[in-house]
Amino acid sequence: MIVVTGGAGFIGSNIIRQLNAEGREDIIVVDDLSNGQKFANLLDLRFTEYLDKDEFRQRIAAESLPAPEAIIHQGACTVTTEWDGRYMMDVNYRYSLELLEYCLKAQIQFIYASSAAVYGASTEFRESDPALEQPLNVYGYSKLLFDQAVRRALPDARSQIAGLRYFNVYGPGESFKGSMASVAFHLHGQLAEGDEVRLFKGSHGYGPGEQRRDFVYVADVAKLNTWL
Repeated sequence: MIVVTGGAGFIGSNIIRQLNAEGREDIIVVDDLSNGQKFANLLDLRFTEYLDKDEFRQRIAAESLPAPEAIIHQGACTVTTEWDGRYMMDVNYRYSLELLEYCLKAQIQFIYASSAAVYGASTEFRESDPALEQPLNVYGYSKLLFDQAVRRALPDARSQIAGLRYFNVYGPGESFKGSMASVAFHLHGQLAEGDEVRLFKGSHGYGPGEQRRDFVYVADVAKLNTWL
């Protein structure tokens, strides 16, 4: 059995689709469907159970859930403009920490979503240099704080822990995200409406539309998760 948290979300639903393609249907989907629009991401997926996030947390705390083979943890508040720090720290940090401790105790594989937002204002990148992790918002900080907890746990871990810092993921299943959907999604919407693509203003030595950014297709992200 595999648990996918955030399973009705953009990346989570694509991970389940990839698991289905690999012949896996013994999946528990965990999510919060307060935003009911996300149900559409589950329509063509095959899984054995759905649990609300709060019920899942309660069952993990009580150790009343059969131990899964792996937890693929995508559940998070991904709204980078959210400034309710108490909410963000509970959903992104405390929830993740509960799952990490559960997986370490039961020796369960734990694969989780971090974010490129941990690098924030850094002007250069070196994966092994924590001094370059300079988040600009509470979302990035919540992700960084959990990454730091994982770093402390790794030396004594007896099961796999893998964190993926996603950069600019795009693809099917993100329409419910509104302003947080990818640049590729928004530009496609502009074209579909017969509008011109509206480029960003120039900054930091780049002229209008000259900025460069890499994008990652969500199916590739899903394949990486299932490979791990």
